[in-house]
Amino acid sequence: MKDIELACFLQHFFEAGMGTDIGDVHAAASGTSIPTRCGSLVFVGNSHTYQPKELGGVPGAFARLAASCGHSVSAESVTQGGANLSDLWEEFESYMQRRGTEGVAFDTVVLQVGKGSAEERFIIGEVLRHRYCPLLLSLASNPQVVLYQTWSTAWPEPTEGEELTATLEEYRSVMLAAGMTEVVLARAGHAFLHLKADNRIYPALWKDDMGHGSALAGVLVAAVLALALKLTKGERLGRILEALLPSAWRTASPGFAGAAEFGQKAWREDGKGAPAAVMNLLNDPEEDLPISKYPPGMRTERRDLPFEFGDVLAAAAAGPLEISMAADLPRAGQGGYAAATSPAPKARRWQKR
Repeated sequence: MKDIELACFLQHFFEAGMGTDIGDVHAAASGTSIPTRCGSLVFVGNSHTYQPKELGGVPGAFARLAASCGHSVSAESVTQGGANLSDLWEEFESYMQRRGTEGVAFDTVVLQVGKGSAEERFIIGEVLRHRYCPLLLSLASNPQVVLYQTWSTAWPEPTEGEELTATLEEYRSVMLAAGMTEVVLARAGHAFLHLKADNRIYPALWKDDMGHGSALAGVLVAAVLALALKLTKGERLGRILEALLPSAWRTASPGFAGAAEFGQKAWREDGKGAPAAVMNLLNDPEEDLPISKYPPGMRTERRDLPFEFGDVLAAAAAGPLEISMAADLPRAGQGGYAAATSPAPKARRWQKR
């Protein structure tokens, strides 16, 4: 996805009825805007960057959140399914050269990275040192770099957090040693871990059985990026995140990221007896059908989540970055949450009483 225009995004988003009124979003964001050099971004990554498609991928979700916080942001991307930074290097170099001749300058480059094996970390470290850094240092715009680190699996090992941290610090050290002066860390994988114990929100983060992030994950990653880049101090961030979501979104099959609820089949084990037309919904993660085509258990509605779940997402986004939002988020007993786990559901205005 290239040349994301915020006006088109927001107009389409709200005209389609996929969130609350745009006035409500800007009202919620009042007072959150702070100075930032982040105005023109290019994202480099794989399907964890161009998904979730219903939000325009991570670049689209980030652009919408930035606009809600009062920032005019443009975002472009260089992506390829299943690729890493080594695979994408030549395409990225060509893209930057072409955009440079067109007079386009980027102040922020977002590079998607994962946890990786020892061999993968060595390869990515070398391509950062010898390819990406020299090119970025040659640019007149002197862009800052964001290392956007993704999650690895729905069922992480106990040492996942430490491994994610070690990899990210290794990549940052490589880039600083190569001469980069601004390397920002966006720990999306840690934000996922923060929500692992929440048996209502965590399963809704997964779009399909391939491990892609859902629309809920899209706004969570956008929040991680926005906080890392200081586009917001966090005031009322939870309300904004809720407003950016569609009313329902595709999610992985029951049991993929949590225990299947009573009456639901664990599709990986018992799906052989399901109709072929239904099972085929799992086979192509690149194609999104109308949400009504997905049966219960393969879609999530906002009303299915806890009351004020946006605050839980905001806390998860802020926690890994060591950003204190205690003064901005509601306290326990005031409609908010003191931890990432969800309390018993409360009645919502659109639910039947």
